[in-house]
Amino acid sequence: MSKRSVDKGESGKKTTVKPGEAKPPKASSVPPEKKSNAAAKSAIWQSSDLYLYAGLIVAALFSFYLRAVVPWNRVFSASGVIFSSETDAWYHMMLAKGTVLNLQRLWFDPMTYFPHGTPLHFGPFLSWAIAIFSYIFGLGHPSNHLVEVVGAFLPAVLGALLVFPVYFIGRELYGKSCGLVSALIIAVLPGQVLSRTTLGFTDHHAAEILFSSLTMMFLLLALGSGKSMTFSAVQRDWSAYKKPLIYSALAGVSLGLYIDAWSSGFLFEGIILLFVMLQSIFDHIRGKNVEYLGISGAITFFVATLLVLPFVDSYYGFNHYLYSLFQPTILLLGVVAVIFLTILSKFIREKGFESYYYPGALFGLAAVGMTILYFALPQFTKPLLSGLSIFQQKTGGAATVGEASALFSSGGQFSFSSVISSFPGIGYSPDPSAVFRLPEILAILFTTFSLALIAMILLLYRNVKRQKPSEIFILTWSLVILVMALAQNRFTYYYAINVAILTGFLVAWLLDRFGITDLDLNSIEDPAKLITSNLKTIVAAVLIFSFIISPSLSWSIVYAQSAGGPDSDWLTSTAWLENNTPQPGMDLYEKYVRPADGKYIYPATAYGIMSWWDYGHLIECVGHRIPNANPFQQGIGSVTRNSSGSSPFFLAENESQADAVLAGLDWNRSGYMNTKYVMIDQPMAVGKFHAMAAWSSIPTTRYMAAVYQQQGESWVPVQIWREPYFKTMAARLYFFDGSETAGDMGVGLAYRARDAGNGYMVTVLTEAPMITRNRTELEAFIDESRANGDNAEIAAMSPANPAFPLEALQHYRLVHESENTITAGQKFVKTFEHVPGAVVSGNAPPGTKVIAAVPIMTNQNRAFLYQQSNTTDADGRFILVLPYSTEGPIATGTNFDTKPMSAYQLSVGDKTYELKVPEEYVLSGDVIAL
Repeated sequence: MSKRSVDKGESGKKTTVKPGEAKPPKASSVPPEKKSNAAAKSAIWQSSDLYLYAGLIVAALFSFYLRAVVPWNRVFSASGVIFSSETDAWYHMMLAKGTVLNLQRLWFDPMTYFPHGTPLHFGPFLSWAIAIFSYIFGLGHPSNHLVEVVGAFLPAVLGALLVFPVYFIGRELYGKSCGLVSALIIAVLPGQVLSRTTLGFTDHHAAEILFSSLTMMFLLLALGSGKSMTFSAVQRDWSAYKKPLIYSALAGVSLGLYIDAWSSGFLFEGIILLFVMLQSIFDHIRGKNVEYLGISGAITFFVATLLVLPFVDSYYGFNHYLYSLFQPTILLLGVVAVIFLTILSKFIREKGFESYYYPGALFGLAAVGMTILYFALPQFTKPLLSGLSIFQQKTGGAATVGEASALFSSGGQFSFSSVISSFPGIGYSPDPSAVFRLPEILAILFTTFSLALIAMILLLYRNVKRQKPSEIFILTWSLVILVMALAQNRFTYYYAINVAILTGFLVAWLLDRFGITDLDLNSIEDPAKLITSNLKTIVAAVLIFSFIISPSLSWSIVYAQSAGGPDSDWLTSTAWLENNTPQPGMDLYEKYVRPADGKYIYPATAYGIMSWWDYGHLIECVGHRIPNANPFQQGIGSVTRNSSGSSPFFLAENESQADAVLAGLDWNRSGYMNTKYVMIDQPMAVGKFHAMAAWSSIPTTRYMAAVYQQQGESWVPVQIWREPYFKTMAARLYFFDGSETAGDMGVGLAYRARDAGNGYMVTVLTEAPMITRNRTELEAFIDESRANGDNAEIAAMSPANPAFPLEALQHYRLVHESENTITAGQKFVKTFEHVPGAVVSGNAPPGTKVIAAVPIMTNQNRAFLYQQSNTTDADGRFILVLPYSTEGPIATGTNFDTKPMSAYQLSVGDKTYELKVPEEYVLSGDVIAL
């Protein structure tokens, strides 16, 4: 590598020899052939760029190895390609397959968010990239498997390519050493940047990271090579500024592709505008040219506009979430803004005003312009302001989305763990049992995250008196992304680029202090003297590897090895849907178009499937069925806002409430078609239950709480489950299969609030729980405890132990469950059918107890008893609504493999009858009169 001070903006000068001073070389005793070989070796050894770029290629290949080879067996299996557990990857692959089949991208999808459908905000880049490469590798006839393979590899390839833009950005910032160290860091950095660019994580994030980095790289190159560029000079001889003009255009191409990957990619336009404004102020005050900023910025934004325009749909107005008029408008406003900055500077300078007039006039006119725009075009400015929410920490239900939680947060508590694992440093192994492992409070100090903060402080200090555009550029970019990452941890996949570059800068700056201006081997004439001639450089390289590269590498391997798909139970359960439930009359890969009025008219045979929003894409893309809620966070609903959706359904505390929620999805359709099936898994009933409550703005403590029980000198936490929890549809469906329960497994609890220190109050049991199945004894215990001044209630110590009597569900029958057993013998995923149920009516003396019971055998050979009871009214009439048929399945219905093992046993008082229920009666709600 050359020792030229490229990082300091100086062009290296070659030592010249006057012709008259030239001397012939001394004769050599080396044979001619050996002399030739030695010369060739010397030339290769001295070719610094050759070694540098070879090293970058090796780093990119190793980065690809981490991303593709390490998780290989978790993605490619005998059953096919298993895409990421982040199910957006499955949705992107569905879009890509549709693009391959139809040679057009889907923009309106009625196969999700039933019964509404949704316009798509997912960018077209990924779909078309997969389709184009599939056609190339498939020689014009790509198979479905080839499309899946291309889709699986694409994020890993894009992630590995990050090495190159990061190198060039680092080089422009502080020379080759900075670029090289930055590239090596990004090649192995773990966290979101790795997990979102691994094999099978076929989402738009990999394209976002690469194209946003390329945008900044090309813009930085344009600014560095075009500082003397002015409008008049370009008009006179544009070829003299060919390099910065081309770089600016390439920045525009990258920015356009970035927005084509993510509809909200105008984020980076904002970063660029902020930098251009700041640098224009600095340059103007110092009497320097600012036109180069306007020219580069205008070209960048204009070219980006051209790449976005083909996907704009004016129907959506200025909706920033969709591809609408918003994206080209904000890009063209960017063109106007950067040119305005130039014109204003020139005007103030020509009029002879003081230089400080510029920032004052700029901010004043900007405020006036924004005010006018706000009132003149509110349909544009309001979406723009709402888009700024990405800088805010999420609250309520949105806060339960894992990727949207704050960076220094884990489980709602302050924590360094996410930062340490994403930007690791020495002393904190990914193995918890490691012999030496620093506590988090110390480990955070050695992370690349902390090193990046130090680098930003150093850059700020370096630019107090003399502002260097490349450093202001990196500072502006890094600070904006840092604020975003602090608010929502998902944006660390952007911030990883900044951390790599900033850490590389800090390392290169420190190397300078120790006299190592470059990690350079160029001065070696004899390769045999590699170590002795470059001891400081080698020691520096070892330290860099030990303190920065090695910790990241160890964590990256863990991240890569943890890559994989959704729970197999969900894949088998959704695959079962496709083969065993009625066809909805709609094909997954149909060329659907947005209706003129935006409202899609579904065929009468279409129906929805209710589950938590996390699983909507699997229901659609694997099951080829239509979910009511999806990972776009549509169809969630809210109890407190009285809007139908998955949250109010699973929180409903009786069947009438649940049916009202489903009917409210579309009052013009049958509730049994609005939601024909309900899918639930164990996390929905336990671990994710708090999220359902949060989306409905209901405190989780209504359903469950933690109390402490004293054991010796310690207080041990005990989880309790309250009456409202057991009444919810989530608990009834998952733990009790919709059957009647006696509710005799509760315990009596008495407790008081006590100070745990530092004013923190905790709930502590005042005596041992009262355990009995005798309800009278429990109620007496509660009364006595309250009389003693305690808080007291009947609750359960497990969600599988019903503490309260529950009536049977009449319209939900289990039709399938997955293979793996989890809590209390229950299977992981259960699928219920929502049916009218067969109505059984009869007569008996008033007050007679009537019970219908039938043993059920599931497809996984788990047996349970479905039981439903009622009491005859004052006229001696009774009605039971039975969801299970004893005959069937039938051709037009569900091909269920969970069914009764015999006829119902119907007990009316002291008499018992055998009752058979036809499948047609269950599906139609017909009456069986006894």
